Amino acid sequence: MATRRKTHRASEVSKQAILGAVLARAVEAGYEGTTMADVARVSSLPIGSVYWHFQNKEQLFVELLDYCFDVWRKTHESVGDLRELLRRTISGSAAASGGLADPAAAFWSIGLVFAFERRLEDNLARQRYLAIRKEMFAFMATRLRSSLQGVPDEVAAELAHDMAVMGRALTDGFRVAAAAGDDTDFDRYAGLAADALESLISTRLREQAQSA
Repeated sequence: MATRRKTHRASEVSKQAILGAVLARAVEAGYEGTTMADVARVSSLPIGSVYWHFQNKEQLFVELLDYCFDVWRKTHESVGDLRELLRRTISGSAAASGGLADPAAAFWSIGLVFAFERRLEDNLARQRYLAIRKEMFAFMATRLRSSLQGVPDEVAAELAHDMAVMGRALTDGFRVAAAAGDDTDFDRYAGLAADALESLISTRLREQAQSA
């Protein structure tokens, strides 16, 4: 039994090493530039070990996407309102996309490639990335909806949806800016984005109250 547990722990350690290696490699080379041989080299594991855990590169990236999404979701569980959401996604996640300090954040910029690469339409990793984007959107919309206390359900649902669309578009844009190395004060623009969207919410709520 002890031997079995030890083998399981060793297997999990190897799997995590492989995921860490493919993440580091993907940040530098993207999906197309990453090979199973690269992953074996970076993880310092035999290539047979890589194939023992993951059947092919698509499966490897699918599990990596799930891992990154799980990290993202845990760090955003406590988000309470729009301003906090934008601070975390723009000042945190998007700002980190330009380097390797936060590989999980950097990977989401690489993931955008899956959205643009139509020739990867049947790729399982691309399909998983697009599915995760939908899950992320629903997650953010739910958080924003819960912050609109005292607002009629229909109005709150529409506002939360619109703010989630705007927030995602802003975050994607700032991720591109970070990856391109633009000289951007992410903290400042996260605040400006929050100011603008909060003003829009106030205007919409005022118009709704006047028409009621």
